[in-house]
Amino acid sequence: MSPKHIIATAVACAALSSAAFADEDTKVEQMVVPVNKCSAPVLSIAINDIDCKAQSCQDTGAPSGGFAALAGIIGGQGNVKGIGGGVKSMLTNAIKETKCFKIVDLEQFEKMKKMMAATGQEVKPPKIDLIVSGTVSSVDVSKEGGALGGGMIPLVGLVSKNTSKASIGVEFYTMNPTTLEMGDSKSFKADSEKSSWGFGAVAGPVGGGWSVTKNVALDNVIRDVVFSATNHLTETYASDKIIERAKMVKAE
Repeated sequence: MSPKHIIATAVACAALSSAAFADEDTKVEQMVVPVNKCSAPVLSIAINDIDCKAQSCQDTGAPSGGFAALAGIIGGQGNVKGIGGGVKSMLTNAIKETKCFKIVDLEQFEKMKKMMAATGQEVKPPKIDLIVSGTVSSVDVSKEGGALGGGMIPLVGLVSKNTSKASIGVEFYTMNPTTLEMGDSKSFKADSEKSSWGFGAVAGPVGGGWSVTKNVALDNVIRDVVFSATNHLTETYASDKIIERAKMVKAE
């Protein structure tokens, strides 16, 4: 073997050895979603739009873009209309994690229905046993120690838990789609001073569909009420199929 081949072989072996050691030292931790788990789905559900009736969601004449709007949101005065859609998206993800329910996406059904109609095919309407709806009753986001003033925004650490506080109140309720009879209804509240569920990085961003705003404190409280509501739904409608229950953890 020539010197060049010997050197190339040595380099390749060293690279493989380093990769092996790197794999041994690397710890991959899967984020555990704190929701109850079922052995099988018991109902087919559709998640309706989540309305926001909180004052912060109404048009207040505040600037709609730029630093002024950002300061308004952090100060609790901004327009956060889109939060309802974020709550719905996160609730959908949480319910999927339970495997207690089959989720019917009505918007996708309508799209597929129109698409298939162009080819003369018919899509059968999905069976829905339960409709889940919700209303955001209160949203408060503020800078710790008071609202931002003077037109100055500290960009570094803007959305860290140390500089921002948040709270949210959401009422979730169910309805029988056949009789339109209202079923279970329950309100959930959370604030960034305390958390019911240990999930992800409390003071940092969390991806994977578990962040819906650019504010870490607000995302934390949204997750808190979503996990609580999801576990309530499973206990109410699928308790006999639950094989693993989520543990509540009080954050210090």
